[in-house]
Amino acid sequence: MNGLDDVPDTVYRAIFSGIVLYFALLLYAQATGDSLAAFASEFVFGVIAIGVGTILYLQAETDRGSWVIPAAAVCLVLGGMFQFAFLFTRIPVLDQVSSIVVFVGIGLYIYVVWYTD
Repeated sequence: MNGLDDVPDTVYRAIFSGIVLYFALLLYAQATGDSLAAFASEFVFGVIAIGVGTILYLQAETDRGSWVIPAAAVCLVLGGMFQFAFLFTRIPVLDQVSSIVVFVGIGLYIYVVWYTD
């Protein structure tokens, strides 16, 4: 997976910072019941999913040998889109679908990292 080595370190730092921000907002929202913090954590979740999916998609363009990387990218981007759809509509099933699709994308990515290469 040489294409991921071409991604600037600032992108990795931004993703890491986003993940830390997501968990901080989520814990704060759970502890205080602050609905604005909960909304912000859901928004950050969608941004992270789409961002990581985009990076994986760019990797898929350089690594033509595996179908798993584009599948993981599509799952992550779709998960982020479902998350934003949930934020705008507040239909609970969209939140569940978003989480499931993102977890599938993460699982596919873990498969690529551990079992291929």
